[in-house]
Amino acid sequence: MTATSEAADQGKDLPVNIGGQAVIEGVMMRAPGCVATAIRLAPDRILVRRDAFLSYTKRKRFLGLPVIRGAVSLVESLVIGTRTLNWSAEVAQRGEEVLPENTLSHRLFTALSLLGAFAAGLLLFMYIPYLLSSLVDGSDTNQVYFHLVVGLIRIALLLLYLWGISRWEDVRRLFEYHGAEHKSIFAYEETGEVCVRRAAEYQRFHPRCGTSFLLVVAIATVLVYAVFDTAWVFSFGNFDSVLERLFVHLPIIPLVAGFAFEALLLSNRFRDTSFARLLILPGLWFQRLTTREPNEQELEVAVVAIRASLDIPMDGIESGVEFL
Repeated sequence: MTATSEAADQGKDLPVNIGGQAVIEGVMMRAPGCVATAIRLAPDRILVRRDAFLSYTKRKRFLGLPVIRGAVSLVESLVIGTRTLNWSAEVAQRGEEVLPENTLSHRLFTALSLLGAFAAGLLLFMYIPYLLSSLVDGSDTNQVYFHLVVGLIRIALLLLYLWGISRWEDVRRLFEYHGAEHKSIFAYEETGEVCVRRAAEYQRFHPRCGTSFLLVVAIATVLVYAVFDTAWVFSFGNFDSVLERLFVHLPIIPLVAGFAFEALLLSNRFRDTSFARLLILPGLWFQRLTTREPNEQELEVAVVAIRASLDIPMDGIESGVEFL
């Protein structure tokens, strides 16, 4: 659900490059040097937290190299997204009376959340597709064929997963904030204006969304692993089991993420070309599952988050805005 700000940094020139993510009853926005999260506490109250942040791709030159920066950015986005999502859930339960995030319990909970999400992702989008593909005749001898089948199964599971969670009322509301995030970013990118009226004019489908990134990753996974497995089988023979294949692939996940990141970067840089629009189109279709039309209050939260991330005054905001 994240519009990848690091990809934006390398792409089309914008007033200031920003990305975001929907959270519980709110929106997180990430601008250069700052991460700001706005949460609606009541119909007339919005709570905002601002945190300074500088990506490791900007701190270390080596980490900013092509492909490597994609893996680093993915890890950073997962950590920031998980931490912010957990914080928003706590705010939804306790209001503004939340515990400091630098406690051992908060860090441990964030780490466990990331590990749990990673394990679930491996099970659902790697182990199960590998297991099902291994049952198809001929897939054990042709690695390209094997991974084409895996890719189709993975996309089918992703569609089923997104459709399933979209049935939940709480997730539907989260998807409304996802739509608000996209509409407000679109308005800012196209006009430089950050207001509810302008954001309401734009569509909720954004080409730089994390949903599009998932599709790019799925395609990159097929290409990278097909080549890698062909070389592996030629050198060492066939895999003895699905688990062996999975464990051999684990160290290559950052490489796949890096290639997918570069593909997303290029599609964003040349997004006005016919070829790029064709590549982006499936991701926009996916967003019909992960976004919903927001109301004015949800758009207002997204606008507040952008303004906070860019340190823009809150003039014209109808709700009371409180900073932590």
